[in-house]
Amino acid sequence: MRKKAFLLAIFVVVLTALCICLGLFLLRRDDGREPNRAETTGEQIGISTAEEKTTEAANVPETTTEKKKNPYAFLNLGKIYYLPLDTTAFKNQVAAFMENNHLTATTVLALGKVEDNKEDPDGTANFYLQLDDVAGTILQAAYDKKAKAFTLSISDPIPEVEKYGGVATTEANQNVSGTGPEYSSEGTEVINFGNANITDVEQTLSRVADMETLQHNLGIFLSENGEERRNLFVLSMKKTETGYKTILEFETARIDRKKVRVRFENGKYHFSLVE
Repeated sequence: MRKKAFLLAIFVVVLTALCICLGLFLLRRDDGREPNRAETTGEQIGISTAEEKTTEAANVPETTTEKKKNPYAFLNLGKIYYLPLDTTAFKNQVAAFMENNHLTATTVLALGKVEDNKEDPDGTANFYLQLDDVAGTILQAAYDKKAKAFTLSISDPIPEVEKYGGVATTEANQNVSGTGPEYSSEGTEVINFGNANITDVEQTLSRVADMETLQHNLGIFLSENGEERRNLFVLSMKKTETGYKTILEFETARIDRKKVRVRFENGKYHFSLVE
């Protein structure tokens, strides 16, 4: 009897030990698998996220900082003397106007025709552009001096437009790209815009020069050189043994930034355009 009880006790102890060992084995197995699952899940999430980012990047349209090139060639813009040094905005405005009005051309030529009362600082100055299309279309660029802005419209044909450097309607289908460079008066009528107006705030020039004669002769020089600007100011002045030398700058700067050099020697004026 005692022997059976002893054997039963041993059996229970062994069975209990087996259960404990099995439980520990299963517990360790589960603990070992969980990190793997997390790592696997993490890797899968990482791969998925990377793939999503790649897909999103592929779907984003490419951006570029490259500016769209204006398709038109612009000539003689120096005749529109209210233009700033950087003419990009004006060119883009003309290009947009042409596109909106279905105008087809390759060259835009600024004409020598100007309507401007320079004594009125708040008025409007009108300039004209000719396209090299078949009709020789004329555009009017109205400059509001107060707002400092241009308004474009289609103008009526200009009689004898060739006098202003344009091309007659019968020849308008020929490209005008052979027209002379800016500030060239070749083939155009010399327009007299009157005497020059020199601002001399410090009176350095006025003390030694006959301003009335100087401004009159300077106006003639500017007309002969196809320059329509008439308002200048004294940039520098120097006395010489026989007269004086002065540099005059345009109030509305030229595109090429040139100024007027005046040498007065032995009663004679010498004018030139300098950098």
